[in-house]
Amino acid sequence: MRGTRPVVTIESAKKFAGRQGYCWVPNPDADLPYDALAYRDHDAIAVRVRTCRNSPGEFDMWEDFFRDDFEILKMLPMPEGIGRELWVRYVWSRGFQRYRVHEDRLYEISMIDREKPAFKRGVKFRNEPPDLLPIRRHESE
Repeated sequence: MRGTRPVVTIESAKKFAGRQGYCWVPNPDADLPYDALAYRDHDAIAVRVRTCRNSPGEFDMWEDFFRDDFEILKMLPMPEGIGRELWVRYVWSRGFQRYRVHEDRLYEISMIDREKPAFKRGVKFRNEPPDLLPIRRHESE
């Protein structure tokens, strides 16, 4: 059905999901062809992660380029309301591209992916302006 799972890419996808506000629940059953369930607020998705060497051409349809993954995601035995997504990490990119299955199409989802800052909140840097003192009003005003 599928070769070995892309373990390193799946770990990166888990971090990406966290940055997007999703809780990541790994798939415990190796026979089911998805890597995790991700959920937040009113959105739950079955995620299939893939590393890809080539990207689709300008006129390629995503559901044709990722035909096998698209067919597998469509056939997943998931309850209604659970979305299905393919998260692709291209070898030349550190980020992920998300594709969501809607009926008979794959739609690209654009997400802003920013790493969490490495510094702790509340730490002041030398180039930051000092806190302004409260301005006192004159009694004449």
